[in-house]
Amino acid sequence: MSETMTQTVERKLWYEGVNFTADAVVIDPAKDKILLIERNDTGEWALPGGFIDRDDPSAEYAAAREAMEEADLSPRPAETILFRGVVDDPRNSNDAWIETSAYLFFADVDEPLISGDDAKSVDWKDLGDLPGLYASHADIVELGIDYLGSVRKLRRPDMITTMIPVDGGHMQYDKNFIEGGDTLVFSKAHRDENFTDSEKAERSKLYLRKEADVMAHLRTRGFAAVPEHSALIDSELLMEAFSPDNDWRWRAPKDATLSRYVKDTLMAFDELEAMPLMSDTFDIEPSYLSFKREGWSALTDDTLAVIRERAETFFPRMNESSRRSGEELLSMVEPLKVEAMRPHSPERYVASHHDARQSNIAWHPEHGTKVIDWSWFGAGEPGSDATNFLIDIHKSGHDIRDYLDVMNEHHCLTLIGFWLAHASWPIHTGDDSVRFQQFVSAVSAYEVLKILRER
Repeated sequence: MSETMTQTVERKLWYEGVNFTADAVVIDPAKDKILLIERNDTGEWALPGGFIDRDDPSAEYAAAREAMEEADLSPRPAETILFRGVVDDPRNSNDAWIETSAYLFFADVDEPLISGDDAKSVDWKDLGDLPGLYASHADIVELGIDYLGSVRKLRRPDMITTMIPVDGGHMQYDKNFIEGGDTLVFSKAHRDENFTDSEKAERSKLYLRKEADVMAHLRTRGFAAVPEHSALIDSELLMEAFSPDNDWRWRAPKDATLSRYVKDTLMAFDELEAMPLMSDTFDIEPSYLSFKREGWSALTDDTLAVIRERAETFFPRMNESSRRSGEELLSMVEPLKVEAMRPHSPERYVASHHDARQSNIAWHPEHGTKVIDWSWFGAGEPGSDATNFLIDIHKSGHDIRDYLDVMNEHHCLTLIGFWLAHASWPIHTGDDSVRFQQFVSAVSAYEVLKILRER
């Protein structure tokens, strides 16, 4: 781009750096139609939207205001945000760019429309027959279509008949199967009353929001290993359930299908790495930073003293081979830490799940692999998820030597420190089972690291 062209583009934005905008996705769900405007400047069809004004009390208010100014329409809020982040826009440059917030609204096609402000014209368009849309608006509309389709599938008025509690997981969510007719839905809900710490309560909601956004992002871009339907409604995340009663396996099978289970799962993570990363505007620390901050950097003399003391109670619960590996790991912590803390710059980053354990993976002999719990999703090194997954498989006693070529040795080293440091964290309610499993995971990762280096 020439200097003159760059200056022309930059003048279209208000500020250097980030420019905040808001978009209104206004849909009539009964008629499957969406409100679009024809832009004055480019002649393209687009969502109603514009820059957030200083006196706008919120981004959602700004989106609704733009719908009023451009179409003379007061839409009804749907209580959900479809997207927040940096978008592709012809006005973006290295010095100025747009970050938008897109909200879903409802309205009736019978309401009169009058084009105004930046709109040459305004009209209702069929969701199934959309014209070409401005910039990234097609991607945002696709998220709206995905959300409506998921809500229709997962929250039919006639379906909720039985709530079946589900155990498992470390986060303080209420988890249930919702059974009704031929549909089984999994519900993971945040409840304020489950928390005494307001900061942890807010993080609980942020993780649900991120998980919902990630699944929609991946699904609308063709990634098949996420639930076909999922939606966050208020503080409840709904998705299709993968019940063991329907032959979904939540652990590596101990029969002849093990090879298919591993290959299907590794193929899913390989396909994930080809997916586009999201614009990371989540109010949650990226996982690759958490691995550093909560891993080897946190292994001080004090934390190591805690781990060594706890190991005396952990070792009797481990088999002889794992116990020997655990003792060896504790003797090798210092040189491993020196190695792990050396500067490391991967050639590229890819989309990564970052918590690729068996408990987050459902596998079906006919339908393949589905991956859940996407709250740690983000940029990672190639092979990170395959490494995490195969360490977990090794921890369960399965032979992983046929799959070493897909593993990332540096990430294996990272996980040793991450799990070892977590094994020193406080023990709640007198139950050390979580810390014990984290210690065993660190030992398993150390065993895998040795296998990688001995081949």
